[in-house]
Amino acid sequence: MKTIGKLLGILLLITIVFSCSSVKVTDSWKDIQLSDVMDKKIMVISKTEDGVVRQQFETDLVDNLSINGVNSTESFKHFPEMSDTGTLNESQLKQLKKELKNNGIDMILLTVLKDVKEYTKTTTTGESGYYMNSYPIYRRGYHRGFYRYYNTIYIGAEPITSITSKGKKYILETIVYDLTQPENDQLLSVITTEIDNPQTLGTTSLDFSKKIVKDLIK
Repeated sequence: MKTIGKLLGILLLITIVFSCSSVKVTDSWKDIQLSDVMDKKIMVISKTEDGVVRQQFETDLVDNLSINGVNSTESFKHFPEMSDTGTLNESQLKQLKKELKNNGIDMILLTVLKDVKEYTKTTTTGESGYYMNSYPIYRRGYHRGFYRYYNTIYIGAEPITSITSKGKKYILETIVYDLTQPENDQLLSVITTEIDNPQTLGTTSLDFSKKIVKDLIK
């Protein structure tokens, strides 16, 4: 039974270490209210070389914005060739905003990959053994021995198990621009998120979209 329990514990630990995927907002600034976007059309843009990732992230963001009554559309449906990675320089951003504005887009929700950090994590389970008295507690004061009580027993525990895994943290930046405002007033929000060791695209994308939309409209 101990062997079976030990194996189950190791399998559970492996599942936790290698299946965990989390998205969290690490920094946020905004000058925007839900009422500011209700009568405007937003284009959602995810800058990535991977077309599948781009479509998934844009679609989930549009779906979550729609649930909250916000009119938005995916960039891949209108600009399928837009697949560069990294941030846009000032000239590229101005050209993009001009082109979108000419196509009836009022706002941009742009997500770019800022950084990728690799790390190593060691997770341990189990604990060392311990001593306990084998007689009623009211007799403890009368039975002393060398190092331990005379009447004690050693309770063994499962051996400590360690599993080391490698992971990656993806740092994303989501920026909201209002193209209907003067150039110096267009920036409305900057949200930094951290995605820790993503495993499943669908789950990660959905979690990301929910956190971004919640932060924008809260």
